[in-house]
Amino acid sequence: MIISDHIIIYDILIPSLKKLYEVDYTNIQFGASERNVCARLAHHMENIMREYDEVHAVSVFSGYYVDVEYNRMGKGDPKRYENPERASQYMVSDLLIHSRGYMDNYLAVEMKKKGNRKNVEEDIDRLKSLVSHSLQEPSNECVHNTLVGAFIEYSPTGVNIDIFEWGNDTYRIPLKYAIGEGLQFSRCSLPC
Repeated sequence: MIISDHIIIYDILIPSLKKLYEVDYTNIQFGASERNVCARLAHHMENIMREYDEVHAVSVFSGYYVDVEYNRMGKGDPKRYENPERASQYMVSDLLIHSRGYMDNYLAVEMKKKGNRKNVEEDIDRLKSLVSHSLQEPSNECVHNTLVGAFIEYSPTGVNIDIFEWGNDTYRIPLKYAIGEGLQFSRCSLPC
């Protein structure tokens, strides 16, 4: 089975966010740190990935992990991305679904509490670079070819997910939160 952006977004990312709001809503409601919320999302995501493989009798996520604040390549080399000036730059992603090696990443996530605009443009530039196809020889050792990039802005009232994919326009998936109903699509710029 070949992994697709649809599986990453609709079978892994969105169900993980729904689980986050179901189980860890108080962390969001009471303003726990972005790192805490991201780590909780990673926990739910790893479980949902393993369940996906089991339910579908596949091994799509075998050898892949969900890590928070990860900054290394396969042999311990610093993880790097290509900045807008096309220079290699050290990076730490908020969350990755990756192999902890040199295989292509499935998902890169940058998360912000609603209203926190610190480094947003740098985060978005990094996501765009990660999902791009390498324009240089692999020797520049920058991460490219990530299947999906997601910029997530969260709050007690819901989530906006900006999706980045190579060759496609960025689009937004908004999810609203209601007590007793959980996270639900509020409207969608794609066929939902």
